[in-house]
Amino acid sequence: MSGKGSTLFTVGTLLRHAQDAGAPVRLLVQGTWLDGRIAGADSLGVVLDDGGSQQVLVRLDSIVAVSFSRADIDDPGGEAGNEPARPHGRRRRDPIEAGPVGG
Repeated sequence: MSGKGSTLFTVGTLLRHAQDAGAPVRLLVQGTWLDGRIAGADSLGVVLDDGGSQQVLVRLDSIVAVSFSRADIDDPGGEAGNEPARPHGRRRRDPIEAGPVGG
């Protein structure tokens, strides 16, 4: 896999994981930060929903940076502060799909 291909795969995987958790993300696209939640994703892009009236289709190859809260993704219920810290990688995770979204 080429460097660009592996980067797109990694970005897509991160965004799919954020989508599964319902976690908010920030995407840097052409010098502008876009905030929202991932409403849909496939191998080429994502639909970012701002929670109001706007949804934006963003191609994965146009994303320069991704920002999200690890706590929101690891504990989407918002109860991260109620348990002791755990070593990274101790929690069992289901496989993350990185392919097209099925209907």
